[in-house]
Amino acid sequence: MDGICLANLPKSFQDAVYTTRKLGIQYLWIDSLCIIQDSKEDWDLESSLMTDVYGGCLLNIAAAASNDCTGGLFQNRPSSYLGPCLISVESQNGALVSRYQLWDENTWHAEFETAKLNTRAWVMQERMLSPRTLAFTKAQLFWECRCKRASEEFPSEYPIELFEKWQRGFEQPYLHNKLKTYTLNRHADGRLGDDHIPRLSLAWHNLVMLYSRKDMTFEKDKLVAISGLAILFSQQMGIDYFAGLWKFTLLSDLLWEVNADKNVRDRPLTYRAPSWSWASVECPVEYLPGWVESERVTVVDVKIQRAPGNSQFGRVRGGYLRLQGKLFPDLSVVFDAETLYSLRKRGLKGTTLVARCKPDERVGPADTQMELLCLPVGSYFDSTRAMGGWHYECRGLVLLVARNQPRGYYKRWGTFEATQSAFFKDPYNQAPIERYINGEEGTIAII
Repeated sequence: MDGICLANLPKSFQDAVYTTRKLGIQYLWIDSLCIIQDSKEDWDLESSLMTDVYGGCLLNIAAAASNDCTGGLFQNRPSSYLGPCLISVESQNGALVSRYQLWDENTWHAEFETAKLNTRAWVMQERMLSPRTLAFTKAQLFWECRCKRASEEFPSEYPIELFEKWQRGFEQPYLHNKLKTYTLNRHADGRLGDDHIPRLSLAWHNLVMLYSRKDMTFEKDKLVAISGLAILFSQQMGIDYFAGLWKFTLLSDLLWEVNADKNVRDRPLTYRAPSWSWASVECPVEYLPGWVESERVTVVDVKIQRAPGNSQFGRVRGGYLRLQGKLFPDLSVVFDAETLYSLRKRGLKGTTLVARCKPDERVGPADTQMELLCLPVGSYFDSTRAMGGWHYECRGLVLLVARNQPRGYYKRWGTFEATQSAFFKDPYNQAPIERYINGEEGTIAII
């Protein structure tokens, strides 16, 4: 409070002070200076205010050329880093000379998007919330705001339409003035029309997929480091939030899958979220770009137990999801090839498979011996497949009986999609009444 000697600060902090003063700005926020270190109470409070801190700032400074706080903002660079490569091409008879400028269309991605700074989960939220970001890279300065992107090479505007032809326009209702929407519009579908809840749900799914690929020093912060964005979405959607999932889109939100190509790992030993939340796993997750069309289950109740000192968007220490639907028991997992798995009815001879499945964790020999159960969630419409989309007749959750819990309590094991929809229509394949809570047919809880 009495003052800090600039010489005692890391190089990036010193450069940030210098930049702030040069820009004529009075205040500078640096998390590690503005949040009391080793104070759980202050951290719980301040981490819940990131929507206001970064969303209310004038400018976000990104040290994109540094691997840590000692790297600084300013880099020595040769003049050849900037500007296009100019070439002249003569016609075969030498009568005509054409001049061209060559640009590296990968500059933004190589210099900024893939910088170590932008591999961090917390930074993703800070960048998304901030109205403007000025990034210091090895080659040049980059700028992004709610209206445009620019660089020293392209000070008026970065030519996204030339360099990123894959990008689809997908305007997020009520969010286009708050977030950089080009990170949210993957798998846009015009058929969503003006219904802003499905559009925001799709944007949230894309955010979760992007976020789950980011690095985090403390895995217990999984929900906290996206809480600022969750608050912003909550303000626009006006619905309840449950450990990374939303009330009105809960059935579609449940159908996340682990990315089997990205080192699937076991769930953390320390509790972080209910098994039905994507925040409970340690690897990237995927959402299919679509929604549940015909529902086979009904949400009866959802309860989340917050960790002390946390808001509804922060850490949790317990929770359950109570559903009403039909269980299909006596299934076992069958290994197909590498990351491909299927479900087969236990005790049946032959190789008849009833569904493809994706486990949430690594599958070992013991997993092939245990009993799994399926809970069909509904028919799923994938909006990006072929002509007019693709229907999955039946998608749902694969469950395990929860140990040391009352009858009818389960944990999520993975997801499935039916290869034989007839199996899930046959009443003789359904679970007996003792599989449900208190013998109430169709009612289960997932923890």
